Amino acid sequence: MRFVLPALVCLLIAAANAPVGAQPRTQPALLRASAEQIFIQWDKNNDGRLSADELPRPQLFQRLDKDGDGSVTKEEVGGFLGGGAGQRQRWRGVGVSQSVPLPPAADFKPREHGEEAKAAGLKTDVLEKIDIEMQRHTAARNVAGIVAIIGRNGTQGYFEAFGMQDIEANKPMPKDAIFRLMSMTKPVIAVAALTLYDEGRFTLDEPISKHCPEWAEPKVLEDGKLPPARSPITPRMLMSHSSGLYYGSLGQGDDDTGGAAALAFRAERDNKTTLKEFSEALAKQPLKFHPGTGYQYGHSIDILGRYIEAVAGKTIDQVLKEKVFDPLGMADTGFWVPGEKVDRLCQVYRQPRAGALEPGRDGRKLTEKPSLLMGGHGLLGTADDYARFCQMLLSRGQLDGKRVLKPETVDLMFENQLKDINQRYGLGGMADGQGAYAWGGADGTQFWIDRKNNLYGVFMVQTQWYKAPTVNEFRRLVKNAVDPGAKPASSQPMNKEKQ
Repeated sequence: MRFVLPALVCLLIAAANAPVGAQPRTQPALLRASAEQIFIQWDKNNDGRLSADELPRPQLFQRLDKDGDGSVTKEEVGGFLGGGAGQRQRWRGVGVSQSVPLPPAADFKPREHGEEAKAAGLKTDVLEKIDIEMQRHTAARNVAGIVAIIGRNGTQGYFEAFGMQDIEANKPMPKDAIFRLMSMTKPVIAVAALTLYDEGRFTLDEPISKHCPEWAEPKVLEDGKLPPARSPITPRMLMSHSSGLYYGSLGQGDDDTGGAAALAFRAERDNKTTLKEFSEALAKQPLKFHPGTGYQYGHSIDILGRYIEAVAGKTIDQVLKEKVFDPLGMADTGFWVPGEKVDRLCQVYRQPRAGALEPGRDGRKLTEKPSLLMGGHGLLGTADDYARFCQMLLSRGQLDGKRVLKPETVDLMFENQLKDINQRYGLGGMADGQGAYAWGGADGTQFWIDRKNNLYGVFMVQTQWYKAPTVNEFRRLVKNAVDPGAKPASSQPMNKEKQ
């Protein structure tokens, strides 16, 4: 069983690279029965759908997204592999992704959790279970190392590190380790944009071409033709991935050597291209659909970064420092790691099979300021920095007496912006419209905010295309750790302020 999941990944990628119209061969029942496990592993934000960013290859996403709605369902994965309704029925109830057997819980000791946990309204006995389980998962090499934080009722009630920052160097994971945030960059960029919105510098529904003229006349690929877009791209569309922008290519005779994917690849590696130049080049590529008519995870937040620079008249890193990082005390977050902090940068790993970790590769020069500051995945930072960001959102825009966003603007982030097209996404992250806001990164970092329980969670690991079951176990235990009868020491940050 331990080789089933990598085999299925190879099968899917190989099938995705097959000629259009080719039918996948019937596969052994063992591989078909593992498809849901693959789905669960790739569904980083646990929303029941796969976005392009959650799949390892653009071609795979294009082949699986049968209805072209910008996301992949379990049924689409099952149908692609030849399994019908009966096969999907057998998949129901399959647990989270496979893992090697965990070592006995008795081999590990819990940490001490006292007043802070109680002040946060967290059950200390469940926090001790989290300690044990995270140690078991790192020992089993489901992940190399973990930094995990739980905040509730305005208090950071849990903050622990487990495992290794660098296995080969025998370096234990410190609490202040620096992680590649990847797509967890996106909500931060959205907040930076919304600080300018709060200042009246733009409106959410005005054309971005007002400040970025390269987007004045976007084209849409439609039945092999390139008609003008029926409506302009707006900042709201960029923040909710409804702009028509995408990752990868549109499969019209171009492959990995052409299209948006190639533009991004070349631009990030030549270290000469600016965000403005990238935007101008991307604007010449066709959109996947008319702006505002669909959802497609892609370069929207990268272009939002360009929009921020145009509106503010400053580079995105300057805007982030002034509007977000300095007010929130996020001293260890940025687009590169200064020399004096390099020893805290985590080694990134890949997982060829359950229970095995190998050093991964990172094509970026993380210790130098890049010329292209990509708002979709460029930031690095610590768990504690991101926890402060989460607490600001949970407190409706303020932290430690410093206001970053207006309360009503934070509420907009938590609203589902895509109800009209039957999708779920807020501004900068997934939002269900009922108090939940979350997102994750391709290297395993994840966060979620739960307004109903006045809680946030931050889970940091460094595994490329993370698929281990560790985060699911962490989230399950966090849910159990909530003491519903606990009252905050002071007024809950989620209470609306008096106007």
